Amino acid sequence: MKIWIDLRFVTDELYSRFAIQLIKTFILQNKDNDYTIYVNNFIDELNTENCNIKKVNIRNWSLNEQFELLKIFKKDENNLMIFFNNFKPINYKWEYITIISWLKDIYYMNFSSYIEKYKYLFLMNKNLKKSHKIVCLDQNTKNELIEKFDIKESNIYIINWFFPESEQIIKTTNNLEEININIRTKYSINNDFLIYSWGDSIEKNYEKLVLVLKRIRENWHNIDLVFLWNNISTNINLRNIILENKMEKNIYFLWDVWLNHKKYLYEESLWVIFPSFYEPFPFRLSEPIYFNKNIISSDLKNIRNIFWDKLTYFSPISVNSIFENTKKYLEDQKYKKNQDYEEIKNKYTKENSAKDLLEIIK
Repeated sequence: MKIWIDLRFVTDELYSRFAIQLIKTFILQNKDNDYTIYVNNFIDELNTENCNIKKVNIRNWSLNEQFELLKIFKKDENNLMIFFNNFKPINYKWEYITIISWLKDIYYMNFSSYIEKYKYLFLMNKNLKKSHKIVCLDQNTKNELIEKFDIKESNIYIINWFFPESEQIIKTTNNLEEININIRTKYSINNDFLIYSWGDSIEKNYEKLVLVLKRIRENWHNIDLVFLWNNISTNINLRNIILENKMEKNIYFLWDVWLNHKKYLYEESLWVIFPSFYEPFPFRLSEPIYFNKNIISSDLKNIRNIFWDKLTYFSPISVNSIFENTKKYLEDQKYKKNQDYEEIKNKYTKENSAKDLLEIIK
């Protein structure tokens, strides 16, 4: 079988790395197939004997995507294509499968104009409806596809996404130089602390954490908050909220933390907090679950379906709900022991995801 895969969207961000892991595992499980992978930047991990990596340098959502890329596809005579999200020439006429990770951009993207939003929705609608099959990562996204785009339910398939193997993270951290330091001293953290590490897009709801932390400290719990994400420290709105509430001495922005340092930060933290409004599959929780760190999270159906009673939940729309549950968490001794996520880690693996994808392609 010949399979063509469009990975032009891949950058150095987290979702791209997960997509590469999925495709790499899929190729390794199905070595009898021949693969052509279209990229804008060369991906060394996919450079195998049965895989032809073709650099095209055509940006997603560009005019060249609609015309020049279409010419390349026609010349290559590809008849089974895998697209991620809905980046493709609208006049592509051959069989293709679309993998949809989420539909959050419909709700949370800041379009420069109504015309840009109309163009985005128009192309998405056309490309999804022409898909031979659509693959998504959760039931909620499937429901959204049916309701918002009138996609036939029989054309939508669900595969469970994955968390990376614990051995990979543990091996990486163990191979790094061991540090014989106090991690709090290293980063000048004065008190017990919580960790947030999930990005700065609007649906992540991180700004409420400043108000929650202030209320916690007013209730005599002397704790701090650590943001483990590069981009979030440049968020002006967040910085203003911190200054307005006089919390600048209790909130830390840690850039480019070494992986072995990050391991110790998780170990030293009280727990991690995940306040997102919208999260199809919480792959961003990979680090805390593999360090077996307790998580307090938004009460989202997708997250509860994975973790059940292993997490403590709150309503993400309410500062009071987040505060009450974090306060309870602080005061209840049963939460001092780290959580065991072994069953979850064994279920949500890239090998299982790749097997599910193969069944859909067949």
